[in-house]
Amino acid sequence: MLVNPGFEDGNLTAWTCSSLDSVTTSPIHSGKYALAGAASNSDDAQCTQTVTVAANHTYTLSGYVDGAYVFLGDTGGGDNWTPGTSGYQSLSLSITTGASQTSLTVYVHGWYGEGTYYADDLSLTG
Repeated sequence: MLVNPGFEDGNLTAWTCSSLDSVTTSPIHSGKYALAGAASNSDDAQCTQTVTVAANHTYTLSGYVDGAYVFLGDTGGGDNWTPGTSGYQSLSLSITTGASQTSLTVYVHGWYGEGTYYADDLSLTG
């Protein structure tokens, strides 16, 4: 469902990102590219993507992240995060849409002042 979920286009196509975000060739989880978000003291380096969904349906958002305090979630309030990794770690969460919900905005971001995080192979299934 996500477009450019592994950033394999070599750019941030389909994602709305902070000016601190870019693609990188290292470290990656798979493929050739990953997201690099350089969180600063005033910016959490968030990338979002909005997709069309079915109402009253459960989806799984998942992906691989590397870094300190990396969050994966949806703007409806759900998220999962890691306090720190040495290498890529899998994150996932279940998201249930509302009765009249037709779109969903998912995100990945770091935490203020924690430095660069990496994300790769994001997926929304259901």
